Amino acid sequence: MPLSEIILRLILAVIIGGAIGFERESHNRPAGFRTHILVALGATIISIIQVQMFDEAMNLIKEKPELVNVIKIDFGRLGAQVVSGIGFLGAGTIIHKRGSIEGLTTAATLWVVGCLGLAVGLGYYTVSILGTIAVILILVILKRFEDKFINK
Repeated sequence: MPLSEIILRLILAVIIGGAIGFERESHNRPAGFRTHILVALGATIISIIQVQMFDEAMNLIKEKPELVNVIKIDFGRLGAQVVSGIGFLGAGTIIHKRGSIEGLTTAATLWVVGCLGLAVGLGYYTVSILGTIAVILILVILKRFEDKFINK
């Protein structure tokens, strides 16, 4: 993968994480701007590593076809570990106090930002950008809807 492509993916991850993190930070949530950027960036880095490992394995098999049954690549393993690992990070934002639970939305945004970061790292720019727009709309518009129509 060319360096310019890696840089583009890392910058997009920072923008995506920052956009969602800014919304969380502006509402004084436990995981805000920097945390969301770091989650998106970390997930993107893992995806880039995953893609490069796969490319290197394919190139090695092209050079030495006899290795086709020796080299095993589980393309989804790293991404799956990111998704489950972010679940633990999100659990740290959930607080139980006085019979109510707080932080679920922030935990969910951390998880989604991780997924978006994986998508960026794999080069799925359209999904990443549309997903980010959807998350921001959900956080902003549905919050207003909840405040207006749902008593908590």
